[in-house]
Amino acid sequence: MTRRGIYPHALALFTQLVVEPAIKAPYLSTADWLRDFFSWPDERRREWQAARLGEVIAAAARDVPFYRELLGGGGSGVSLHDLPVVSKALIRPQVDRFMAEDWRNMRHISKRTGGTTGDPWQYPLDKRAWTQMYASSIHLFERTGYRYGDRVVLLGAPASLGLDEPGVKTRLRRRLERHDTSLAGYAVDRAASAERVARAGPLAAGLWYGFAGTIAAMADAVLEEGLSVRPPRAIVTTAEPLQPAWRERITAAFGVRPFDQYGCNDGGVMSQTCARGRFHLAENLSIVEVLDDDAPAGPGVEGEVAVTNLHARVLPFLRYKTGDRAVLGEGTCPCGTPGATLERVGGRQVDRLELPDGSHLSGLSFGAVFMRTPHVRRWQVVQETPSLLTVRLDVEPGFGAEEAEVIARGFRVRVGDAVRVQLNPGAPIERTRGGKHRLVVRGA
Repeated sequence: MTRRGIYPHALALFTQLVVEPAIKAPYLSTADWLRDFFSWPDERRREWQAARLGEVIAAAARDVPFYRELLGGGGSGVSLHDLPVVSKALIRPQVDRFMAEDWRNMRHISKRTGGTTGDPWQYPLDKRAWTQMYASSIHLFERTGYRYGDRVVLLGAPASLGLDEPGVKTRLRRRLERHDTSLAGYAVDRAASAERVARAGPLAAGLWYGFAGTIAAMADAVLEEGLSVRPPRAIVTTAEPLQPAWRERITAAFGVRPFDQYGCNDGGVMSQTCARGRFHLAENLSIVEVLDDDAPAGPGVEGEVAVTNLHARVLPFLRYKTGDRAVLGEGTCPCGTPGATLERVGGRQVDRLELPDGSHLSGLSFGAVFMRTPHVRRWQVVQETPSLLTVRLDVEPGFGAEEAEVIARGFRVRVGDAVRVQLNPGAPIERTRGGKHRLVVRGA
């Protein structure tokens, strides 16, 4: 494929000649390579995956206390299914046993999840693993017609995109890649959605990327109020399941059928739907299993998602349960694109708060608050009344007044002074069978 326009071409050249050598992460070069990788025959891709898997297991058996004790210091001849299934609940209390002993001297970055599942976490990730994940995201975007350097408008506020207090590197990369945050935000009521529609057209975006519910609310404003907007070339939703009714309304309003993206930063899952609706997995990044009672579930059977990152050695993610549920796709996708797929991803529509002034707020908007509270394991918002919220917190030793104030201040910014917010550390938070819990409970 040829890159359209002067800026994308110039940016690609600058990135590969200047940015990649400077940060020692060839993410765009890897994205270019992925076009070739995904054209390989299945057998060749499986051989490549097996080689990467062998390297990761061998490193874990040698350098990581948990796996060294389990495997006797040797990973030779160990298959994926010889390894136990692990989870965040198992790793977090003994994280040192799951990390390479020399991890501080290994090239890595610090990653944070703001907890769209209610489970915030901070962890180290190999630079190589980050490179593969970001390259996968670029490559999947390109399948929609996007080109690296096209304007991307961010809708909603996925915490993973660093919209709250981004670092210098994030701001610089966003500016170079033309990621526009001017329409980001938490409100999903009709007035906010209509304003987004009015402001979106002049931005002439190549891609809209954001919360499915945010974009669906914009579609409702277009359809019900007769608004007009210049649509982007492509729309990709993320962070919450794209409901079938939302997909149809978005298509009707903007004339663009949205793609849905499912990913998991901790562990390393990246996938995106094709025109036929299946999620195509980034097989360069990880091996994804669907398990039924920790045994492989066949195609058509819903089970728990477990991921093995093919590049993470600082903190290996080997058969790591993400807490999500999914169904494996059977055979080659009807779209003709080769590779492993998920028929569907089990998830839940994140509940919304209704504020005293009648506006609505997505529960996802609170995820970024908990990126700065390292001693909060899980959280849940209970809307007792329109003007009273209780924030249930599952906290670790070390949680104190400073983090409580961070939470209180973050909630005030989002819900306003008309809503009273009370914190309840130690309150029970029930999980669903998929290992998650509802972020917002109304009327409890």
